[in-house]
Amino acid sequence: MTTTIAPLQLMTADEFLEMEPVPGKRYELIRGILTEKDVGTGDPHSATLYYATINLSPYIEANNYGDVRIGEPGYRLETDPDTVRCPDLAWFAPGRLPPGTTGYPELTPDLCIEVASPSNSRADRLLSDKAQMWLDYGAREVWVLNPEDTTVTRYRPGMAPAVLGGDDVLDGGELLPGFSVAVWRLFRRQR
Repeated sequence: MTTTIAPLQLMTADEFLEMEPVPGKRYELIRGILTEKDVGTGDPHSATLYYATINLSPYIEANNYGDVRIGEPGYRLETDPDTVRCPDLAWFAPGRLPPGTTGYPELTPDLCIEVASPSNSRADRLLSDKAQMWLDYGAREVWVLNPEDTTVTRYRPGMAPAVLGGDDVLDGGELLPGFSVAVWRLFRRQR
């Protein structure tokens, strides 16, 4: 008896955009393959995303410096087959995000912020791979916030990842000149 294996049906970014939401699940499209995200849901994840947003937003507003997008906006990184990745928070340098952008723009954020799921080696490796993919497609920095141990891992092109602890200060460097925040503030209101 001969077994025939059907070829893998790849999905396009347009099909991904039209896909009906699946309750309790989130996806990305990686080289045409629908891939379930290893997500960190619940209070630590959402609180960390909130604190990251409220610490970054005043700098951006006060300096009229770029645009922030939250809620896992998707960006098309490659086509044929399509890849759509969805950071927890995306920041674009001034003038890079066209007004009225819809769908999955073919655009890589300058800064991607990802919030880590509860620690396990598979999730850590996947997040490290995702950070590298963002850099490979043109992100200037990726910050991975880990609410479990209140650290930030900072990824930059051509440099080893730097891990900052709660007592450290995360600065914006050349990307966000003049921005700085105590790392612990990215995880809670008060010390």
